[in-house]
Amino acid sequence: MTDWQTLSEQVRSRVLAVNAGTAVAFAAITAERLMRLDPQRLPFTQSLRPLLDLVWRAAAGDQTAFKPIAVALGQFYISEYCHNDGPDGPDDADDDPAAATLYAAECYLHAEPRFAANVAGRAIAAVEYRMELATEDYTGDEAIDADAAMDAEARQQLADLDALARHATKLSRARFGLPADDREYLLAALRNMVTVPTPTPSTCEG
Repeated sequence: MTDWQTLSEQVRSRVLAVNAGTAVAFAAITAERLMRLDPQRLPFTQSLRPLLDLVWRAAAGDQTAFKPIAVALGQFYISEYCHNDGPDGPDDADDDPAAATLYAAECYLHAEPRFAANVAGRAIAAVEYRMELATEDYTGDEAIDADAAMDAEARQQLADLDALARHATKLSRARFGLPADDREYLLAALRNMVTVPTPTPSTCEG
């Protein structure tokens, strides 16, 4: 295993072990990073921005976000974007930021951390894709180090889990609603955890 693969396994193990509220917060933070770094800005992916905003509200203890999240996922399920046609059907929902947002919403709706683990995996895949795009446009003499970029994403995920541990008690109660002051404080704290790396790709000796 490479370093990023080992770190990703650590992330997955830790995410599966946290309470559901912490998993939702982790999913929101990670999906937000993907949205901000999205190089394609596909229409379907951008259409999910309101859904991710709802997940943020839910993560911070706003119970009123539950029904709109359920409705949004239901609309996705009956849309052309949710299908079993394989490569013959539209692949819009397979765009990493889109898939991460949908998984984050599922994580909240079902209170199931494994969806947050899927978000983490999509974040690694998104880094790999961005590095592929960077390689196509890169004209320098040094090779682009995709492994280093994926390593950085995995380390950031571990750092996010460390930071979320400080809020674990509040997050464990968020699903059942928090007072307005607590929601405001928690939402600000969670949003401040979103770290977006400089888009310049890392390099290594060619």
